[in-house]
Amino acid sequence: MISIKKIQKREATCVGSGLVALDVIVNGSPSTPAKLCAGGSCGNVLSILAFLGWDSMPIARLADNNASEKLFDDFLNIEVNTSLITTSKDGTTPIIIHRILKDKEGNPKHKFEFRVPDTNAWLPMYRPVLASAVNELISLQSECKVFYFDRVSRSTINLAKYYKSKGALIVFEPSSIKDDKQFVECLDIPHIIKFSSDRIKNYSDLFPVPIAQLEIETLGKDGLRYRLKSDKNPYWKTIPSFKFEDIKDTAGAGDWCTAGIINELGFDGLESFMKSDKSEIERALTIGQVMGGINCSYDGARGIMYNMSYQSFIDVAQAILNQNKKIPTIEQSPIKISSISNFKFDLIL
Repeated sequence: MISIKKIQKREATCVGSGLVALDVIVNGSPSTPAKLCAGGSCGNVLSILAFLGWDSMPIARLADNNASEKLFDDFLNIEVNTSLITTSKDGTTPIIIHRILKDKEGNPKHKFEFRVPDTNAWLPMYRPVLASAVNELISLQSECKVFYFDRVSRSTINLAKYYKSKGALIVFEPSSIKDDKQFVECLDIPHIIKFSSDRIKNYSDLFPVPIAQLEIETLGKDGLRYRLKSDKNPYWKTIPSFKFEDIKDTAGAGDWCTAGIINELGFDGLESFMKSDKSEIERALTIGQVMGGINCSYDGARGIMYNMSYQSFIDVAQAILNQNKKIPTIEQSPIKISSISNFKFDLIL
């Protein structure tokens, strides 16, 4: 029987640096207003961990504007610790349109847009935390169990190196591979590297042997595969996905998978990860996939959190893991999504 690790409230801390954005979710239905939610890979993973009981602390340099207020409202509802986020005139709050669509066969698909539909003007993009801010960030949060990052910058590299020296499990989730000094430098830091085959297609060609202790490649509906640096003959091993019905939106499945893996392997930092044998790692990967699969039944990258309580989610995930039942109808959660019926970008920019 597979059991999901339950974190006592705020028992474990995850600090994250990378893309924290405001998602504008639209599904094409005139009766459904646009939903404003905290998003971005880093924002989602840290939010999900907060839902799972972690003390989640994203690092970001946001703008002092309405978009940031909406983002903070969502973080407040889901109990994300915002003490490491700054707002200023020289910061920026990325805005991403998350459009839920259907293909010719009626299957759900989604796309992300980065321009205002009416004017084609670029929406605000990601801007990294300044390297000069690292010492202050460390003074505010000197230790953590896990450090997660999805963007490469000097500040992120310095933070990852510092937290690694303090015994944190370092998790890197690149969206692309770049041939530059900073990217090459950061590859020596993480214990776990996780990426999508849709985003990075040539990882095995570039790295025929593992560079991190655990490497994970997600394969969409085909599941995922992983390899371990500690194996004498490291090779990719595939773990098939679970079959879910009533799919509404696949966005965010990877973020739930990442958070599930962190929850299972990183609850006591590097120490708990290094104590995990192959069977425990495969269990964590399976749990991550189930969490991601459940979220596909809802609109948005974190739809679970606005439609299910924590305990209901755990109960459903446990039942699926142990093949007892399919996803049942779940009661509505009291958590609300900020929304406006006639969306105007000038209200948040």
